Amino acid sequence: MSSNAPIKTILILAANPTNMQALRLPEEVREIEEGLRRANKGEQYKLEQKWAVRSRDFYRAILDYQPQIVHFCGHGAGEEGIVLQDETGKKAVVRTDVLASYFELFAQKGVNCVVLNACYSEVQAEAISQYVNYVVGMNKAVGDRAAVAFAVAFYDGIAAGYEVEEAYKLGCSQMMSFREHETPVFHKKKLIDTHIDNILTPLENVIPPNPYQGLSAFGEEDADFFFGQEKFVSNLVEITHKQPLVAVVGPSGSGKSSVVFAGLIPKLKKEGNWLIASFRPAGKEPFLPLASALVRQLEPEAGETQQLREAVGLADDMQQGRITVQQVVSRILERNPDKRLLLVADQFEELYTLCQVKKEQERFADALLTAIAQENITLVSTLRADFYGYVLSYRPFRDALQEFTPQLLSSMKREELQAAIELPAQKLEVQLESQLTQRILDDVGQEPGNLPLLEFALTRLWEKQINRELTHQAYKEIGGVKKAIANHAEQVYQQLNETQKKQAQRIFVQLVRPGEGTEDTRRVATRAEVGEDNWNLVSYLAGYQARLVVTGRQEQEDTVEVVHEALIREWETLREWINANR
Repeated sequence: MSSNAPIKTILILAANPTNMQALRLPEEVREIEEGLRRANKGEQYKLEQKWAVRSRDFYRAILDYQPQIVHFCGHGAGEEGIVLQDETGKKAVVRTDVLASYFELFAQKGVNCVVLNACYSEVQAEAISQYVNYVVGMNKAVGDRAAVAFAVAFYDGIAAGYEVEEAYKLGCSQMMSFREHETPVFHKKKLIDTHIDNILTPLENVIPPNPYQGLSAFGEEDADFFFGQEKFVSNLVEITHKQPLVAVVGPSGSGKSSVVFAGLIPKLKKEGNWLIASFRPAGKEPFLPLASALVRQLEPEAGETQQLREAVGLADDMQQGRITVQQVVSRILERNPDKRLLLVADQFEELYTLCQVKKEQERFADALLTAIAQENITLVSTLRADFYGYVLSYRPFRDALQEFTPQLLSSMKREELQAAIELPAQKLEVQLESQLTQRILDDVGQEPGNLPLLEFALTRLWEKQINRELTHQAYKEIGGVKKAIANHAEQVYQQLNETQKKQAQRIFVQLVRPGEGTEDTRRVATRAEVGEDNWNLVSYLAGYQARLVVTGRQEQEDTVEVVHEALIREWETLREWINANR
């Protein structure tokens, strides 16, 4: 091997949902890694890994690492597809046709071989083999030990300099003792591109993976497609180095979670000296998610079941005062000298919406404030602006926020939104038709919570692209920002129970100012006007799943308004309510 020969990348994508049978995936990956390390040509290969893979992780890992070999280990779902994980770690199936469309693109970017080490994955292997030179799948259920034996031998062969088909045969031979040597199926593309420097025509009809987020926040894995907030993120990084407490405060839909998870955290990780633990204070017992985050840092090698047991016990100890958060953080830092701990409390308002016991809220706040009094720990929290008063009402928290300046986030400016529209598409070599960006920006305007509105429309627009271009016609077909959000509103409304539907009607009617010879317009309503009994539903409608209203705070009062005036004009159900109550 010449010293300047290119290194080939093997990317392992692993998924084992919590609600399915546990597989020996760590053993499989560890043995593959060991085989590459000891092989005489192992230095020609670099191994990359991505665990707990979701659909978005699947294609983004391939985009990030640009591998020559993609190895999936996990469960198959027969003709349906392969099994990945959803946001909660449970089963989520990726369809066969979707996988094939991915690899139609990835084959042009260097993917030469795909191994699907999952039960009943032959259908997916055959579909992918239209585009990729070599593909291995399984034609029936495969035992855990047999699957590991095949994978280890296959990569031992690859690292020894075998051709892919020879490595496949070696892998099959190791399954004979399990009587499963006929389970792996090998597919070879009929016309294999033999010249690396071959000039390939662009795949104009392939729709690349969607880089937009809909109504969800950007996560750490989405950092490469997060644009428009660079200035805020840069300042946030600087402040995080200086202050032990950083509160990111803004209205719903302003992108608080996104700037932390897709902006701040990736930049801090590049520095190499940060431990990062994140949680949401959700549920009646906020100490439990905090304890889970800390246990993952304290016992990183422990299994999931053991970590859960440890977290339950630790949460009880912290709640009862037998162990303090400060003591746990100290132990984490002792075990990781020269490291700093970033503790992220996302959606901190859930401490007040889900935990109704004031003493528990205060005990939790005290525990966090005491913990950040020591060195090498920073607490970053994201908080909806309408809950700022809750935090200020507790004197120790108010004093801390007076000492450590909160970072205030508002709606994105037009030029920031333009970057959020154009740059993700450019990264995937997709163009926008002339003046389409301006048209979208005009429709979004300066509405409160305009980022999720924009992402919502772009997500739907992406799937209608033609020849890798987003068009005015496609934008018209989805109804633009206005119709897209109106259709979403109706879906949210229909999922409510009958009592909630009546509450929703009362809430929305109060958020409209009827026009007299003019159009009806949006109005801001106070919590008192909407009614205390309705406020829990208001909080839900403002949350990341619905995003139909935006909550805030004016002159010490909680407020609410519709997320976009397009709702008033385009949502038919709301129009009916307004006319009936005019």
